Amino acid sequence: MIAHVSIPARDPRRTALLLASLIDGEAFNFPVVPGAWIAVARDGSGLAVEVYPETMAHHPGVGEVDSGLVPDGPQAMPWEDQIFSDGPQIRASAFHFAMASPLSDEEILKVAHEAGLRALKCERGGVFAVVEVWLENAILLEVLTPHEVGRYRQFMNPAACAAMFGQGERPSHTV
Repeated sequence: MIAHVSIPARDPRRTALLLASLIDGEAFNFPVVPGAWIAVARDGSGLAVEVYPETMAHHPGVGEVDSGLVPDGPQAMPWEDQIFSDGPQIRASAFHFAMASPLSDEEILKVAHEAGLRALKCERGGVFAVVEVWLENAILLEVLTPHEVGRYRQFMNPAACAAMFGQGERPSHTV
């Protein structure tokens, strides 16, 4: 399970509201990062998408954990992930994510098109379909309807992937 992801956006509030509508959630100001918003699903899954201003980036913290220091509100300790501006970001990347939505294909397309985004239904290799939604025409979001979540789960396991992609490799260290 992926619990949450963070993405950059030129307009974090607008992007978080769009995501919230796709996951039947709510959008909140996210004070951990100045100017950020977060979309949180209402279905109890814990799914959330943090939406940062496009110039913000994650950086490793410094030092070791100091158990004597306790955060006073939503702030990062010096040893934790530090999020600050690196200046303009490159818009295209290999990053994308897929998420489930309680909406139908038609409803997803309507939400995206009303927001002025490129969106289209696509079949992925004949094993499941998604609605591609291009957030700010830069980040690919693949939205799965309830029916397609079932098809996705039937495919996304080692046996089914091996049948399509060939033999996989197991890591040398397993838990």
